Amino acid sequence: MTEFVRAGSLNGYDELARKMGANPVQLQKAIGLPSSQLRDPDNLIPYEKLGKLLELTAREIGSETFGLRLGINQGLYVLGLFGAYMSRQDSIASALAVGSKHTHLHAQGAILTMEPTHTSEYELKLDILIAQTGRFPQLMALSIGLVYQLIRDMAGHQWHSSRVFFRHPPPEKGKELYSQLFSCPVEFNAEHDGFYIDRETLGKKPRALERLVNEIISNQFEQLKTSSDNDLTPLVKHAILGLLPTGDCSKTNVALCLGMHPKKLQRALESSQTSFRLLLEETRKEVAETAVYKSSMSLTSIALNLGYADLAVFSRSFRRWFGLPPSMVDRNRQRSETY
Repeated sequence: MTEFVRAGSLNGYDELARKMGANPVQLQKAIGLPSSQLRDPDNLIPYEKLGKLLELTAREIGSETFGLRLGINQGLYVLGLFGAYMSRQDSIASALAVGSKHTHLHAQGAILTMEPTHTSEYELKLDILIAQTGRFPQLMALSIGLVYQLIRDMAGHQWHSSRVFFRHPPPEKGKELYSQLFSCPVEFNAEHDGFYIDRETLGKKPRALERLVNEIISNQFEQLKTSSDNDLTPLVKHAILGLLPTGDCSKTNVALCLGMHPKKLQRALESSQTSFRLLLEETRKEVAETAVYKSSMSLTSIALNLGYADLAVFSRSFRRWFGLPPSMVDRNRQRSETY
């Protein structure tokens, strides 16, 4: 099964590749990733192609530290709206729990776990299914660097782990850069990919990152803006779409992720002659129609990704929208694909 990752995972790739003497457009074309597919950070690209692009780039420039350099310069911003949602949690531990539960919103086949150790630390592990055989060390370095920076964004850049570990062997050149960028000892040929994080840091409330929300709205949502700056409808629908799979797509959470008070959001929507409830219903209907009629996802998966508690509740909504149950559409689609 093909697994996908958000194009936002390549944030900063073009600039770094050019700085290190490579042509990013040619490299992307060589592995079948047209630049047009990467313009929207929310576009999904095959995870394996991301891994191949990083390995090809590292070989082209002759540097085994390319993935690390790219990941350590990323952070919550790369996750888009979901990064803003994480930063709004009550503690860094809660933010990581949300990230672990919904890692698939950014990268399918990536598994983030956190386990207590015998000391006052937790062991944060990252598994990426396509990289388990050691095929993509650049991808693992990028990913660990990104997660590390997520915590620095929330805890402050003075934070550092007591130890970082990688399953791949050390690079022939640039090993010292790992310790320098992580500000701690780095172990290679380890059993897992990950690092330690102390309990005190986990208990802290994430730093206020208002700039993060502003950047997401001004950059990632630029293409959604309408002729009227007061019309927040496209932004709210985009936020709803991003939060639906978490099961926490409330007006309060959408407002927080857009840097607004819920009452201010409500007033803004009323001025556009709509409401959060109507936009939620409209967004669910649009996604449901595409998913049931055109995709091969199971109906249960569709229901959960739309934030419904179970299939029965989703089925009732679908019948209300389209006049027939989703199971009938699904059977008809499967029958037509057979012939």
